[in-house]
Amino acid sequence: MKEKTLKDGHTTTSSPSSSPNETHYDPEQFKRATIGVVHALSGRQDMDINFYSGTTRQNATFSTAVSKQVYLPQPPQQIEKKALSQLRGVADAAALRLKYHNVRLHEQFQPDPGDARTSFDALEQVRVEALGSRYMKGVAANLHSIVEQASKDEGHAHMTKAEQMPASVALSLLVREKLTGEPPPRDSRKILNLWRDRLDEAGKEALNHMAEHLEDQAAFAKDSRQLLAAYHLIEEDVPTESEENEDNQTGEQPDSDEPSNEEETTQETPQEQDSTVQLAQSHERTEELGVNQGQGFEAQDQPAGPKEEKQPLSDSLEDDSYHIYTKQYDEIVSANDLCDPEELDYLRQQLDQQLLYVQNVVSRLANRLQRKLMAQQTRGWNFNQEEGLLDASRLTRVITNPGQPLSYKQEKEMEFRDTVVTLLIDNSGSMRGKPISIAAMCGDILARTLERCSVKVEILGFTTRAWKGGHSREKWLSDGKPNDPGRLNDLRHIIYKSADQPWRHSRRNLGLMLQEGLLKENIDGEALYWAWQRLRFRPERRKILMVISDGAPVDDSTLSANNPEYLEQHLRRMIMQIEAQKNIELTAIGIGHDVTRYYRRAVTITDSEQLGGTMIKELATLFDTDRRLVIN
Repeated sequence: MKEKTLKDGHTTTSSPSSSPNETHYDPEQFKRATIGVVHALSGRQDMDINFYSGTTRQNATFSTAVSKQVYLPQPPQQIEKKALSQLRGVADAAALRLKYHNVRLHEQFQPDPGDARTSFDALEQVRVEALGSRYMKGVAANLHSIVEQASKDEGHAHMTKAEQMPASVALSLLVREKLTGEPPPRDSRKILNLWRDRLDEAGKEALNHMAEHLEDQAAFAKDSRQLLAAYHLIEEDVPTESEENEDNQTGEQPDSDEPSNEEETTQETPQEQDSTVQLAQSHERTEELGVNQGQGFEAQDQPAGPKEEKQPLSDSLEDDSYHIYTKQYDEIVSANDLCDPEELDYLRQQLDQQLLYVQNVVSRLANRLQRKLMAQQTRGWNFNQEEGLLDASRLTRVITNPGQPLSYKQEKEMEFRDTVVTLLIDNSGSMRGKPISIAAMCGDILARTLERCSVKVEILGFTTRAWKGGHSREKWLSDGKPNDPGRLNDLRHIIYKSADQPWRHSRRNLGLMLQEGLLKENIDGEALYWAWQRLRFRPERRKILMVISDGAPVDDSTLSANNPEYLEQHLRRMIMQIEAQKNIELTAIGIGHDVTRYYRRAVTITDSEQLGGTMIKELATLFDTDRRLVIN
């Protein structure tokens, strides 16, 4: 056996017959090496690198410069060759984020929650990675491997419609190509061309400016918003002269808590940084690294976004009666990022086994709804039109009397077409057991049924990341427990199925609701606001939001530090705001909980087994043109 001393003082051993790159893997040694890499590459020796003992995910979790924390998952016990480059890339991406990203500056330009924010955050990550790739070839190769693998894992090669690829992924690939000059992954090129074809002149101009403003975060953020506007994810920005001056000043003066780019660059040269990265790469790394931070997780304390015109009520989440102590630890996350594929498959099997009887009952009702919708979908026509499709049934009249003009027909538009339905499911601890199982199965069946009828369905869940406050409460305590802190817990909003995702791709995600420890506390008002923001910017003409809950908002940490009605009052305000909108139909189903005192349109059931039938009846009534349909 030969022993080799590395530059960081650690030693590895290898057998004479093994290749020089093969070493014995030591998880603890790996931790020390990873900490050294992140510190050296980021230039942030003050950051505390912690290792999270949960399920591994794609990205590292960051806290703001105030707490100076980065959370990485525990290294695994076994080596997998495939994971080596993936892990290197995620660690490098984390370090580059620390080095080049100004959190508070990012928050000033961040859009409201939804696809726009997810895309905006993703574009900023592309920027910092492009900066690192410019100077360090090793880092560029590591980051490239992540993009290539994600392309395969997400099935880009099998996508045939632009809507199948999330906007955040498509825009990231387009911008990465522009900033780095590297072509997109082979599997992504066909679907990416569909997104490229939608780009107008304003969007192309934004892409060019993004390449020019790579080192100017504020200017890049404005360009990102212009690109989002080109894809109709947000309204086009029209800043005033004073706002532009303020933004320029902000871009020139980074927060004192975070080192500026110039300060960080002087700490070590790119050559020194690349050397450090290569040292880290000599350590065996396994298992894909990173705790999913969710959409918009790294920059949470943003001001309310621009308001839409002609809103009857303010659409802000916070006001004088409700505020949030910190959004630093909040999380918006896809279900498959909270659980590895094997566990998801197991949980889905459990769900299927538990609910065989309920599935049959609900399926029969769902099939009746489907027949109803398909019958409505049968074409209806307006005849004797001057243009449209030729009416073949009236050709004999023209033949017998050549003086008669040709007759055309036009298809009638059906009311239920061009519709999207969002199911917002309470994932609180009181739903544990039969209620959450039935809610998951009913959502699954409903999504499959409506998809057959060309109605899009989104399934969302809401809970908290911790009991009794989590990191938010710890921060409040360390800050001296200021009075009236507002919401005081770490939110977890879960996307089980997005509206544009086919049912077959999201089916197993719903099994996550059975995961032990997932269901905690519920802050309904903010969850309702989040679902509304996702829905309001959808392109469909008709939008339906259905809420399923078994109780009033409850979060011990928040209620113990504020008045007892704090969360309930906020929920009522959110409901009033949404019900005042003419383009969104809001309905709620309460399981053993009277939701009629909150919602204008609501149903209360006494047993969770009634949920499936009630959901179908409510939707059938909404889809029925004369509002009289009742399914027995």
